[in-house]
Amino acid sequence: MRIPRIDPKDATGLFDKVVGLGKEITGEVFDRQRLIEAGESQQAKGTEKLKAIREQAKAEGHKAKAKSLDAKERSAQRAKV
Repeated sequence: MRIPRIDPKDATGLFDKVVGLGKEITGEVFDRQRLIEAGESQQAKGTEKLKAIREQAKAEGHKAKAKSLDAKERSAQRAKV
């Protein structure tokens, strides 16, 4: 099994979620609504970043599959000749 390489810029989504949760918890403990809202907002930002990374990975998978099928098609065409 191959371990996927994680690009540091991709880790920022997870970082935003963790820091946002920390802000939200701190806001709850100290009863600071602005901190709670900032934490929720940062978590939402992290979630969107992670969704974008997932979608990009799917797109790259589709591109690889298309490239593989294209190579098969070319190989089959050469075999006809």
